[in-house]
Amino acid sequence: MSGVAVNPRVRDSAIDWMVKAQSGSMDAAEHQALQRWRQASAEHEYAWQRVSSLPLLLQPGANLLADATARRALESAGADPRQRRQVLKCLLALGLFGGISWQGAESTLVRSALASYRTAVGERRRWALADGGSLWLNTASAANLDLSPQRRSVQLVEGELALDMPAGSASLQLHTPDAVLYSRGANLLVRHDRQGTQVTVLRGLVQVSAQRHPAVVPLQAGWQTRIDSRGVRQASAIDTFLAQAWLRGILPAERMRLDKLLAELSRYRPGLLRCSEAVASLRVTGSFQLDDTEAALALLATTLPVRIERRTRYWVTVVPA
Repeated sequence: MSGVAVNPRVRDSAIDWMVKAQSGSMDAAEHQALQRWRQASAEHEYAWQRVSSLPLLLQPGANLLADATARRALESAGADPRQRRQVLKCLLALGLFGGISWQGAESTLVRSALASYRTAVGERRRWALADGGSLWLNTASAANLDLSPQRRSVQLVEGELALDMPAGSASLQLHTPDAVLYSRGANLLVRHDRQGTQVTVLRGLVQVSAQRHPAVVPLQAGWQTRIDSRGVRQASAIDTFLAQAWLRGILPAERMRLDKLLAELSRYRPGLLRCSEAVASLRVTGSFQLDDTEAALALLATTLPVRIERRTRYWVTVVPA
């Protein structure tokens, strides 16, 4: 069922079972009930596999769910799925999963895990689409696609995509948490992060609007804009070759601040990568391989007055030499 969206009710049931399983309080009858639910349909099993892949157990402190206090908290919720989800939300709010924001069944974490297409941290992947187009997802990204004759839409849940639709293809809507885009046969890049949605048009014309502002702004090839809570920002001309560098596995930098460069590199590796304030404003020029962030760090250490300080493999800080 790869590439198929999960029914929200089935998704919520899978989440309920996951919460119960994480509690450590399931008895033999409940384990059997879970197996029966999974075997009831292919969609149930698919939803379970996607929810089970949520990286909760990989987060710092996630083992606290096995702690007696956390387990008792979940057990106290009883059989009510809504109560169990609420308890889990409280545990998450207390930081037991390394600061992940839950925000109910509609959280980015859950929606990303259940998306039709997704990539892991450090992964970039291309899919050939049935209508002759192509979809690229950058690192740690997730998207849903519906290219049926009745509805042609793309939803970017998080991260970054490149969408190349054949010339003359039917119109398509692309949604992000901030923006709604309309295009026909366009080639575009879309990135969503905490600052909003960035749209870059490589070919064709894209009509851009903000989710909360109805005004539509046309964006032509070679131009880029950002959409945030204040609406569509002023567009700027860009170098389309450099804009596509991540598709080639390259991060170009032209007098880029070191803290900004490290923020970009951190998207492609697990854990924490940052720098001290003393070196944050250093300027960097070069080309860095996204598939080898360790080599990028080594290059920084040889070209700048900095050194790489490692607490663990997943906690790296760049500090003055």
